[in-house]
Amino acid sequence: MSDPLDEYRKKRDFRVTPEPEPAPPIARDDATFVVHRHEARNLHYDLRLEHGGVLCSWAVPRGFSYDPGEKRLAVRTEDHPLEYEHFSGRIPRGQYGAGTMAIWDRGTYELVKARSWDEAVARGEIKVQLAGRRLRGEWHLVRTQQSKNSWLLFKSRDLYAGPSRDSALGIDIGAAPRAPMSITPAAMHWDSEVAGFDDPAWVFEMEFDGLRCFATKDGSTTAVQGVDTVPRGVNDALAALRCSRAMLDGVLVALDGRGRPDRGALRAALAGDGAGITYYAFDLLHWEEFDLRPLPLFDRKAALRTLIADLPGVSYVDHVTGSGQALLQAISAAGLPAAIGKRGASLYHEGAHSDWRRIAAEPTTATAGPTEAERRTNRATLRTKPTNLGKVYWPAEGYTKGDLLAYYRSVADVLVPHLRDRPVHLNRFPDGIDGKSFYQREAKEGTPEWLRTAPVPSDDGIVPHHVIDDLDALLHVVNLGSIDLHPWLSRVSTPDSPDWAVLDLDPKQAPFADVVRIARAAGRLLRGIGLRPLLKTSGKFGMHVFVPLRPGYTYDHSRMFCEAVARILVRELPDIATVERLPDRRDGKVYLDFLQNRRSQTIVPPYSVRPIRGASVSAPLAWDELERDDLSPQLFTIRSMPARIGERGDLFRAALEDRQDLMQAIEALEDVLRGR
Repeated sequence: MSDPLDEYRKKRDFRVTPEPEPAPPIARDDATFVVHRHEARNLHYDLRLEHGGVLCSWAVPRGFSYDPGEKRLAVRTEDHPLEYEHFSGRIPRGQYGAGTMAIWDRGTYELVKARSWDEAVARGEIKVQLAGRRLRGEWHLVRTQQSKNSWLLFKSRDLYAGPSRDSALGIDIGAAPRAPMSITPAAMHWDSEVAGFDDPAWVFEMEFDGLRCFATKDGSTTAVQGVDTVPRGVNDALAALRCSRAMLDGVLVALDGRGRPDRGALRAALAGDGAGITYYAFDLLHWEEFDLRPLPLFDRKAALRTLIADLPGVSYVDHVTGSGQALLQAISAAGLPAAIGKRGASLYHEGAHSDWRRIAAEPTTATAGPTEAERRTNRATLRTKPTNLGKVYWPAEGYTKGDLLAYYRSVADVLVPHLRDRPVHLNRFPDGIDGKSFYQREAKEGTPEWLRTAPVPSDDGIVPHHVIDDLDALLHVVNLGSIDLHPWLSRVSTPDSPDWAVLDLDPKQAPFADVVRIARAAGRLLRGIGLRPLLKTSGKFGMHVFVPLRPGYTYDHSRMFCEAVARILVRELPDIATVERLPDRRDGKVYLDFLQNRRSQTIVPPYSVRPIRGASVSAPLAWDELERDDLSPQLFTIRSMPARIGERGDLFRAALEDRQDLMQAIEALEDVLRGR
């Protein structure tokens, strides 16, 4: 009999590659699957299904999609040994599959709708039920007519199917332990009442007057704690959750005659037929066989949003990030009782905890309604009075100053945290993108007293700089005609210690496809030396690669590190990449600018608008988006970005939270420089 791993052995030199040398194939009771994220010459995913003592493998170039209409090519490759189920690491250059191999998902699977594996393969249609942390439900592999190794992979139309995303919940639940769903968990509560406050690390939700309780779905059974009979609308919506098993935390609510949540109305509705009752869900404690309570609130809420179907019985409780004062004003004006502040990174604790705080609302006196201009900018503050809202800033598109202010107001929750406590240089276009413009570093005379400024030493003495700590400050500088914003990489309190090491991929006249190719290589390199880089478009024609740094590094450290990364990339891609500073000597190549890592240098933050045609925006990207055929900086504009944030959240949040140590990465980088 032929050895199913013979091809695997022939392609590898086990004296060089860290990949496992196979033991004799064995059979196991439970069929497992594993998916590797393989950053070779091109990023792809390797789906491996255990059968016959080996891992039958398919390379999936474009990854997975939960949209059943999206069919992805899957190329059958050589079988791998069972030991590969646990392999991750960097396959060295010169070896087959050179690049970084990381475990992306792992779990068990069942063959469905076929009596045996051989029958399914002979038929050219393998249907499997996957039970992983990312991949769930039924998936189809269908052989094409192109070649014996060409297959299509797509999602079945089951309860997990939905929008085009690559994992069931859209988040990483690697830290969630497997555990049975608790029958009576202890609820988390706020531990103190405080005055309103703003903090980018906190989210703020409206408090509902109703019955706080857990709601569950377990197969075909639904339940709501404290209620004998689940109201019909709530039951239908719970049954439609996009999973087999879940536990939600929330509030049962019914409205009074004024349209406000009211306990009396809820009691009356429960005593009747339950009509008009809605379950407002604000947290997700359990999903399938995983306890999500050890995950950050940000992630639990993102997961919760993906589960809720478009039915009236269960509603997702949205939140604002950072701007507690703005929400408090809104609920006070609506005559509602309070807001609940929750630390975004908090785990779900039992009982009262300081990560939750109640903020009581104060009744307000009704006033005349807002003007049309005020409605367009959606102002939450009276400190900034916008002017000249009808002035056209983008003549070709017809976008006005009012449109710009409205955009910045809509993204303030995710933008301001990336500006807070940093000196900012303004790029002012008082007459729009076709008019005269100028950079402004100094906060001039007449700057409002309430707007924070920071004294920055310079050759001309102490120069006060704007600091954008909140929505008021943001709207103020935008109202001055600042289209894009340019914050330092370091903070006012630590001006010589950058928070990020940044590599600026500046194409000038080079094609954007070259920028994408270099960004792919940069991501492979940085992840291969143990870092977790972030990526965004510059908003114009380039890209920025960020590595968040732990406190203590200097600009010299970040600049030298980025220079080493840039020189390795130039060595790898000499036809399209350069570190030549003079534009006329770049020969049409992409400039890898590591010199941005200097005191007082600036980089536009994520979500900043750029003063070019189309009103494009600096857009955070998931690394896999580099594989999009239609990827272009011009996809992300003041019109499209708010909806993208609503769907995907702040993809650059890790820049504020995931502070990384460079020491081991520098050692690994030295090995790469030496060609090891």
